[in-house]
Amino acid sequence: MRRGTWLALLFCLLWLAAAAWPVGAKGESGKTAQLAVVTADRVNIRQGPGVPYRPLANVHRGEAYRLMKVKDGWANIEWKPNRTGWIAARYVALAKEMAVVQENRLRLRQEPSRDGRIIGHLAWGETVWVIKEDGEWTEVIADGTIGWVSSAYLTAARESSISHQTGIVTASSLNVRAEPSLKAARVGRLVLGDEVEIVETNPGWYKIAARTGLDGWVASAYVQVKSGQANEKKAEAPQSADRSLLSAFGQSGSRRYVDSWTRGPVQVLTGKTIVLDAGHGGKDGGTQSVGGAMEKTLTMETAGRLKEKLEAYGARVVLTREGDAYVSLPERVDIARLHRADAFISLHYDSVADRQVSGVTVYYYDRFADYGLAQSFEDPLSRLAALPFRGVAFGDYYVLRENDRPSVLLELGYLSNRSDAATVATDDYQEAVTTAIADAVRHYFE
Repeated sequence: MRRGTWLALLFCLLWLAAAAWPVGAKGESGKTAQLAVVTADRVNIRQGPGVPYRPLANVHRGEAYRLMKVKDGWANIEWKPNRTGWIAARYVALAKEMAVVQENRLRLRQEPSRDGRIIGHLAWGETVWVIKEDGEWTEVIADGTIGWVSSAYLTAARESSISHQTGIVTASSLNVRAEPSLKAARVGRLVLGDEVEIVETNPGWYKIAARTGLDGWVASAYVQVKSGQANEKKAEAPQSADRSLLSAFGQSGSRRYVDSWTRGPVQVLTGKTIVLDAGHGGKDGGTQSVGGAMEKTLTMETAGRLKEKLEAYGARVVLTREGDAYVSLPERVDIARLHRADAFISLHYDSVADRQVSGVTVYYYDRFADYGLAQSFEDPLSRLAALPFRGVAFGDYYVLRENDRPSVLLELGYLSNRSDAATVATDDYQEAVTTAIADAVRHYFE
């Protein structure tokens, strides 16, 4: 073959290779890749785009990977450095750009409507991944949860930053890590109320410098940025995703997110199973308040709210009863054993003859298996303003004594006390106490 023909053939091959290079992949130009977020519990990565191809590995709900391209209903992802594979596109959602929250306690809803169920709240200055817009609403991936927020309270990340601002720690105990990842080494700890300087941001993380000289990375969800401070440094946002790819992925039912290649937020409770035992139910109404409120109704309300919060942290939550159903004590313990619970939490409201007794108590049975879990509740519950914390105590209860999983029983107020009974029935108390319990569980597993 003549030399000119070889050169022409080589040119054509190079042109075809360039045309086939996937849009959005990170090449030598340094452009930021798109993210494919896994929406199913366990998905096979295959050698090619189809079921007949050999599985290479598994990916799990909430994990996010660099998206290379989409072909015939399959997504090609980089699941390890320089290693790609294919997963079914119906099991992923696509994130296209970053935004910064401009409102404290911004409601995260399940649907794009003011009537949509609230599934969480976002902090001022928190960085989120944007999936898509629908009128005045934006679907985002925020601290592990996919939901909808009002677009009016988001600013494009490239237009806003929170660099060199002051933040206040809002968690009772906050780990400082060497890198923006829960897998990174801990280099110290901050406590509630500590002031820090935020010197750099990463999705879900702040790089901070504390007055004590401690510096490192902390989860942004637990640092409240002081309002009214000037921005000093712009944050870079990834390029927007191709809208044709968004339509290729279709609708997603994902509610979890872990960013494995951009070092974004990792859910503390991912992989953990929590069994929530709403005390009493059905023919067993439990105790009754002076105003007529039934314990079985209150415990179910608490369990429902707590389930949402724990799931927002990535946990798999199992309820021992659904609705007003009677479940025996042995059945409750069997549920914990069957699901190999990492923690069993029994929810109750107390009653005694002395109507002056008030407060919240945590009970454990096994000093070795249960006490560590029980202790994790001490700080969050002692900070409840509505009711006093009565402490951690031994309790010889069936669901603790016969349980081979780490277990606690919580008495969340006295229905025999008129003031307690009125307090525990309010939305404010239910929100505060379930937030405290979720915080305790999170710290127990951190």
